[in-house]
Amino acid sequence: MRKEDSRPVEVIIRPDLQACGDAALMRLVLDNLLRNAWKFTGKKAGALIEFGRKDTPDGEFFIRDNGVGFDMAYSNRLFGVFQRLHSPSDFPGSGVGLAIVQRVINRHGGRVWGEGNVNQGATFYFTLPATGDF
Repeated sequence: MRKEDSRPVEVIIRPDLQACGDAALMRLVLDNLLRNAWKFTGKKAGALIEFGRKDTPDGEFFIRDNGVGFDMAYSNRLFGVFQRLHSPSDFPGSGVGLAIVQRVINRHGGRVWGEGNVNQGATFYFTLPATGDF
């Protein structure tokens, strides 16, 4: 990420987050999801990014932000290569980050999805099996 010292962002990372997975590939997942949250909160005063895990049977991990969000009518395009829901002039990027996330999570036997609302932020969820062969 570019250094942006003048931009205040509240980042909350819940304690004790653990998962079973390939460390290098999971770093790639988190890097892409956190970079997206950072990017799409760029124009938000009081930006907030949160990484946590739901207390449900599937234990979904999530990265949530309060940025520009997206229209759920286009959610089927989120994980396509070179698919973008925002103009490149507003939010630069290659359009491959979420496709990479999906491929890595699928390789681990998990699933990934996103939820959002325009101007109300987005949350990306993913699950991972308790154990596995990656």
